[in-house]
Amino acid sequence: MIPSLNYAVLTDALNALKVGNFSHCEALGFTFDEMNTLNQLSLDELFIISRESVQFMAVTVQHDALRLLLARSREEIQYQQQINRAIQLGGSIALLNRYFGLTSNEASLRRRLLDVSIPCGRTPIPDEETDAGSGGNGKNIG
Repeated sequence: MIPSLNYAVLTDALNALKVGNFSHCEALGFTFDEMNTLNQLSLDELFIISRESVQFMAVTVQHDALRLLLARSREEIQYQQQINRAIQLGGSIALLNRYFGLTSNEASLRRRLLDVSIPCGRTPIPDEETDAGSGGNGKNIG
């Protein structure tokens, strides 16, 4: 069963009242007298009001705000996918920091979450024989 809007609003308002957050209740639209009355509701009264089919609060969709939030969420998903792709391709901590602002701890955590393992320590520098065999460009001509 999905709780009614009345129940959700009442429990939210009562929680705010119990911790003294009166401004939250005012932002919901309650007057001081209504807050005082709500604070004195018995549990039975709360359930009776919650079960009523008449809603004392109206919900409206702010379409412009919703469109903006949807666009931002899509951008954030693409950004997270770019970070994950860079990690899967073996991007260094320096690269992840420069282009995505990730700290070394964040990069390491993401690597673990993505099950990407990298060798510990610095990348080994090839000796002269190995370097000469590759033509100095990092590719093995072999």
